Amino acid sequence: MRRVDDDPDRFRAIIENQALGISEVDPDENFLFANPAAHRIFGVSQGELVGRNLREFTDEETFRMIRQETEIRRTGKSSTYDVPIIRPDGERRIIRITASPRFDNEGRFMSVLGIYSDVTELKEAELHLRQRERYYRALLRNAADMISILDEELRFRWGSRSTALITGYTEEIYGKPILDYIHPDDLEEAEAELEFLLDNPSVPLHVEHRFRHRDGSYHYHEAILTNLLSDPDVRGIIINSRDVTDRKVMEEKLMASVRELDAFATTVAHDLRIPLSLISGYAQLLQYSDLSVEERRLYLENISKAAQRLDEMTSSLLAYAQAGKPEGTVTDIDPRTIVAEVVEERSVELAARKIRLAVQEEFPTVKADPLKLRQVIANLLDNAVKYTWERVEPRVEIGAHREGEKVTFFVRDNGCGLDPSLAEEIFLPFRRVHEGPSGGLGIGLATVKRTVEGWGGKVWVESRPGEGATFFFTVPSSGA
Repeated sequence: MRRVDDDPDRFRAIIENQALGISEVDPDENFLFANPAAHRIFGVSQGELVGRNLREFTDEETFRMIRQETEIRRTGKSSTYDVPIIRPDGERRIIRITASPRFDNEGRFMSVLGIYSDVTELKEAELHLRQRERYYRALLRNAADMISILDEELRFRWGSRSTALITGYTEEIYGKPILDYIHPDDLEEAEAELEFLLDNPSVPLHVEHRFRHRDGSYHYHEAILTNLLSDPDVRGIIINSRDVTDRKVMEEKLMASVRELDAFATTVAHDLRIPLSLISGYAQLLQYSDLSVEERRLYLENISKAAQRLDEMTSSLLAYAQAGKPEGTVTDIDPRTIVAEVVEERSVELAARKIRLAVQEEFPTVKADPLKLRQVIANLLDNAVKYTWERVEPRVEIGAHREGEKVTFFVRDNGCGLDPSLAEEIFLPFRRVHEGPSGGLGIGLATVKRTVEGWGGKVWVESRPGEGATFFFTVPSSGA
């Protein structure tokens, strides 16, 4: 009885019914055998492959590659590779071949046995997948917003290129907790939000916090976080965020403008009405005929003083309104000249009040409008003189120092000082936190602030009650 594994008909049936193409080609690439699947893959009728050469189904470059692979078969090695073929009808297909050498009993290379499949659709799908991957990578790489991924421990796992450009961090941030970079004042709220996020998968959470930049400064970041830890394709928390620091600064400026408008409204409703009421009241009294000459003279003097007060307030309002305008002649200035002129103009008052004035000998050169710089120094000096009135030995100091591209001026006094909580309020128009013997309109410091911010500088005060005050402001340095 013949054994099953010796039955050639059985093996032929298996080969002919294979879905994979099976063929044998000689060392010159001529087909010696091909099963039906091989004919279907090459697009020819059954029986037409034997005797034909692979060159008929390839271009020159592909055929050279096949010849190189055949030379490798001579060494006894098998391999798998993809090659494009061209069917007789012109259709281009891609086949994946596993090629093995066949030798005779004396070890001579006889042919190549090939098992192959049509992988055209698979290759097209791979190409499409790579294209989509490049597409999404390009979107992430060129997105203006930051995209980051956290792991289940809230540690950074990945960040887009824009994240590195905006925050300054690259791979060194990976593996570190996001809470390490949140501003301490925002930390408690951020912890609660992240806890909510972990408990509510797939629910987008909108947050806004200060995030520490690599240079140590804090920037406002607006972000949308989504917990996709349970998504097998993501397994992370996605953060889409943007730096909104500029917007926050604009909002603060807008709020400052609103406060200024409120101050103006208060002024119109109160400060301006007082002298107007006086003028109206004394004018009505002057209508009575039984007034003495002395009474008429007194009433007219009071009307004149009230009118003068109105004129002063109107002039101050005009100066304040014009203070923030960029118009003017910006040039290189040696501040010594301006400081000397301002001091000379107030020499009589300084001497009368016995104020000891110390002025720095040398000043860094600045770039500014001389008239505006004079206005700022004059207002700050007047303010210092006003609030040293109760000191037995009043002192005022004026100086400046350069810091990179800016020069910081200071005007220091040993006057009554003020509570640090009022450090911002005193720069609002018509806010008077102290009343000296000379009164005042409460608009001098507001004009200083508006002028300094108009040329892009900053103004602030450092003070404590009873310890005097030091006012600072910055000006662009010459050549900056």
